[in-house]
Amino acid sequence: MHIPVIFEDSDIIVLNKPSGVVVHPFDFSNEGTILDFLHENYPETFSITNPITLQDGRTVNLGGIVHKLDRDTSGVLVIAKNRTSFSHLKEHFTSHTIAKTYIAIVEGVFENTTFTINAPLGRNKKDYKQSMNPINPRGKPLEAITHVRVIESNGDFSCVELTPITGRTHQLRAHMSGSGHPIVGDIAYGSTQKADRIMLHASSLTIQGKSGVQTFTVPLPSTFSCDNFLFQQS
Repeated sequence: MHIPVIFEDSDIIVLNKPSGVVVHPFDFSNEGTILDFLHENYPETFSITNPITLQDGRTVNLGGIVHKLDRDTSGVLVIAKNRTSFSHLKEHFTSHTIAKTYIAIVEGVFENTTFTINAPLGRNKKDYKQSMNPINPRGKPLEAITHVRVIESNGDFSCVELTPITGRTHQLRAHMSGSGHPIVGDIAYGSTQKADRIMLHASSLTIQGKSGVQTFTVPLPSTFSCDNFLFQQS
């Protein structure tokens, strides 16, 4: 498995995660993961005790993994290399003080070029998907805020920059779907447009590192071009 490393020091590793690769094993799965890549190349990250238990009964140590990207989402992923760095990053992710920016291609056109979606997210009972204002939620929906900036549009689809202020599971997918503009290729969240992948890319991540503020940026992959997609669909 080839996973590009875009930065490394004594505290963190920053990866450019490809689309189609899962971060860690899920229930009853045995495919290759980012976790496998770390075991092979960065075994020191597993000095960190960070266990999860899967539905199939397996307990997996995630080591220095402090956040995740969905299988089809590509882009910046930061990994802690030691306990101090892990605790520091975990605290900032939990308090939403880490800045993340995503690029997405969504269905439809927006009235405004910049706006904010402030809509709590929750799961309906017996449903894994997040939704805005669920009818029969499991517990209380959680605050979720996303800033949206339209980059360009061809009249049918739009390329947007998404900045999540909170970090809820599937937040961007649920907010785009709930606003009537599902991310292209995201069939689970209502997209009617088939694509080879979900058109969502984590383009940048800003953290407070030991040497100050650090921003890591990765360009859109060759299979994900706003200009090419909008031109082909126009």
